Amino acid sequence: MSGHNGISYLTPPRPVSEIQQEARRSSSAQAVAEIMFVKMAQEQQLDEVTISEYPDLFVKWDENWRGKAGDIVQDEGKLYRSIHDVTDAGQNRKPSETPSMWTRIGNPLEEFPEWVQPIGAHDAYSKGAKTSHGGKKWVSEVDGNTWEPGVYGWAEYSEPEPQEAPQEAQDGPSKEPGE
Repeated sequence: MSGHNGISYLTPPRPVSEIQQEARRSSSAQAVAEIMFVKMAQEQQLDEVTISEYPDLFVKWDENWRGKAGDIVQDEGKLYRSIHDVTDAGQNRKPSETPSMWTRIGNPLEEFPEWVQPIGAHDAYSKGAKTSHGGKKWVSEVDGNTWEPGVYGWAEYSEPEPQEAPQEAQDGPSKEPGE
C-alpha cells in the first residue's frame, strides 16, 4: 500500500492519538493490577511466597507512613506487615527495629532467615521452622516456639553429607531437532 510522496507503509498508518490512547489503557490496566495485588496481599488472600516475589509493588516505609493493621511496607529491602493501625507519628516505628509492631514477610529464597525474638502467638515459630542465630542454623522442635535457639526447643541443623552424583553420559548437551 503506498502513501503520499511515495512512502510505503508495512501496516496502515495510525494516528498518534490512537497509539497514545492504547498505551494509556495498557498503563492503566497495569496500575489496576498492581493495586489489586497489593490489596489482596494486605487482606491475606495471597501467600507470603507470592507476595515476596513482587516487593517493589509495596510502598517504602518512612517516618511519615500511616496505615492500617495488615498494610505491607518495604524497609531495608524486606517486607513487613503492620500489626497495628498507625494514625500518628507516635505510633510509627521503623519495621526492622520494632518487631512488636510488624510481622516480617519471609523471603522464600532465604531458607534460614535470621532469628527474631517472637513477642506473642502471632509470630511464634512453628515446629519445623528454620532460622539462623549465633552463626548456626536451627530447626524448631516445637510448635509455638518463642525460645532463643540454643536455649530450648531448637535442634542445631547440620548440612546433609553430599552424595556422590551418578556419572552422566559424556555426549555433551542434547539438542532438539532443528536447532
